[in-house]
Amino acid sequence: MDYTFLLTKNDNICLDILSRFTQQADQVLNKEELAQSLSLTNYQLNKYFETMNADLAAISENTPCYLDEPNKGMWQAFGLNSYLLQKVTLLYLNRSPLFTALEYQFFYSNLYTKRQYVTANYMSSSVFYRALDSLDPVLRKHGFFQASSLYAGEEFTIRLHLFQLYYTMYNGVSEPFEPLNPLISDIVSTIQSELPDELNPTQATKLSTFLRVWLLRMLDSNPIGSDQKLHIKPTESSQAMMDQLQKLLAKQLTLTADEFNYLDSFLIAQGYLGFDEMGKLAADIPAVDELTQQFMGEMENNNVLLTTRLVDNQQLKDSLLSIHFQFTTFYIEPTTFIDPDQVKFFSELYPAFDIAVSHNITKLQRREDLLLTQKMAVNLYFSYMFALINSVPTELMRDQVHICVDFSQGTLYTNYVIRSLDGFNHAHIIIDTHLTEDTDIYISDFHSNKVTQAQVIWQDPPTPVDWSNLADLILDTKRNKLPDLFPNQDTE
Repeated sequence: MDYTFLLTKNDNICLDILSRFTQQADQVLNKEELAQSLSLTNYQLNKYFETMNADLAAISENTPCYLDEPNKGMWQAFGLNSYLLQKVTLLYLNRSPLFTALEYQFFYSNLYTKRQYVTANYMSSSVFYRALDSLDPVLRKHGFFQASSLYAGEEFTIRLHLFQLYYTMYNGVSEPFEPLNPLISDIVSTIQSELPDELNPTQATKLSTFLRVWLLRMLDSNPIGSDQKLHIKPTESSQAMMDQLQKLLAKQLTLTADEFNYLDSFLIAQGYLGFDEMGKLAADIPAVDELTQQFMGEMENNNVLLTTRLVDNQQLKDSLLSIHFQFTTFYIEPTTFIDPDQVKFFSELYPAFDIAVSHNITKLQRREDLLLTQKMAVNLYFSYMFALINSVPTELMRDQVHICVDFSQGTLYTNYVIRSLDGFNHAHIIIDTHLTEDTDIYISDFHSNKVTQAQVIWQDPPTPVDWSNLADLILDTKRNKLPDLFPNQDTE
């Protein structure tokens, strides 16, 4: 879910313009083209220019970040990067009346009156009440209350989307609800003591954000309830964790079994407690096995492999189980690996995998109960691709590219090039020690009239351009093979 809908109209326009700068290698924008694209007058653009510079000055750190017009009609950004763009986005979020209304509605409405909250946040009463009145329709319009997983009740959905909001907007910049920092630190330490591995920084940040939403919803008297569909059998370790957490929270609230079950299921879904625990809980979720079997069926039905006998089914099934477990339970809409433009690279490099993955995602998109957004579909595409790349050996692929390396200098140089080709090892390359009928590309230091296959001649150590040209040739070879390998598929 893209939470920039919470920003004011003017801040959204500023964010749009700043985002366009980061998408240009030279960070230069044509002012006239920008005005036409955004339907703005020159006066309006200049006002936004002043606003953006003031905002960039507010979030800049050691290196100044600003916009300038070095040439008439051309705007250029200096010192702007993705991190500072995230910081300015957070600046816009925190000054949004709609966001202030959201925090009151979901975290403080049972603790404070509206008047008390307005006073504490130094807001205009009229602005706050207007934002509060418009909040529910806006959230419904953007699907905030719509379940994004198969195992989500109303409170589960609200918490999940709140978590996505804070994790997306604050991640790597600052921590939401900073007064909670000492308590959150103690809770994370308590949880860490019962985990099999040390938390990585990204895991710790994700857990910390989750805990903040979890705590504030409980403190505002919004319990998860007993109708949640994920139920975990207590273990000695989980009971010890619950007892320690209850001691930490004793002054604030009573930790119920339902609330701990909710926390425990999050830890399992995110893999914090290890794969075995995830497997045990997934066994009680029919949809996980159903989706995994469906994907394996696509691999077989589309005849992607030469044989299925040698596939490490367990490794692939374990990866798919992890993907589908998170997808059907605590699915956190991703902020990375969501660029549809990057799909083309993988579809060309792994065309056989692309066929199976794309077919499977199309089936998921047709299901009304899954509500697959474009970002979710793209992220699933990458997840499936990585699972296949890590699990299926090149020897089993039907879209192999055979390369024969044969240098007149002898085995030393030949072996050097073969070792260098390891960088292409995920392109389903098979190295031939001799020229055969299966060979697709012949690499040598001299051209040979006896070779009918495509020849690559390197009389000097290959340059980056040489490697780039070879990569293009490998992709072309794959494309040319597709119609014969998959005659029933549209391979254009």
